[in-house]
Amino acid sequence: MTRQARILAFGDSLTWGRIANRPERHGDDVRWPRVLEKALGGYATVIEEGLNGRRIALEDPLRPYRSGISLLPLFIECHAPLDLVILMLGTNDCQRQHSLAPYDVARSMRMLAQVAQRPPVEPGMPVPEVLIVSPPVVRMPDDPEHEANFFMEGAPEKMALLAKYYRRIADEIGAHFFDAAVVASVTGEDGIHLDADNTRAIGQALAPVVDGLLGLPLPARGPALRITGP
Repeated sequence: MTRQARILAFGDSLTWGRIANRPERHGDDVRWPRVLEKALGGYATVIEEGLNGRRIALEDPLRPYRSGISLLPLFIECHAPLDLVILMLGTNDCQRQHSLAPYDVARSMRMLAQVAQRPPVEPGMPVPEVLIVSPPVVRMPDDPEHEANFFMEGAPEKMALLAKYYRRIADEIGAHFFDAAVVASVTGEDGIHLDADNTRAIGQALAPVVDGLLGLPLPARGPALRITGP
């Protein structure tokens, strides 16, 4: 007997599928979580939890509910049981307004990953594996007057170092790591988001990584733990 794996994809607008310079998202055949699910051949369900502007641990002073570390426990409990949590965040933490060094962003990611490693789930439910994904590195937009030139000032240099630090903290806490910048690049339209080909590329590249981590298809779970008490 086998079962479908359950995977939570937790991220920002790159996971939500934002189209550059438009208040729209890519279709189901394009967004990387959906592409990943399809590439896993029916052996997994991938749950999308992407939010525009989400940070790892910081709040956005202009929009509430953007702190990932505040909401991840809720989503883990909502979607439990989970076999894998994929975390792809860090782009918005590198905005100029936050003044964070790359290592500080990575320290925040360590805290977020450890939340997933100590999930708020019922006794007997599995503890998911954690895959930390370093996002594609931002660039300055082609249009020199684009607003991203101002609020993402300095971000390309910071994000170029994230993969090194994310890999290090993943090794330290027993999580897994993937560098999305190896397979995907942001579009010059806004310097932040992904075109269709590049967001698809992330889902396709993650498929063998996830398969290797989980060993799909997964065996059926045993009987649930009986809980007694008031």
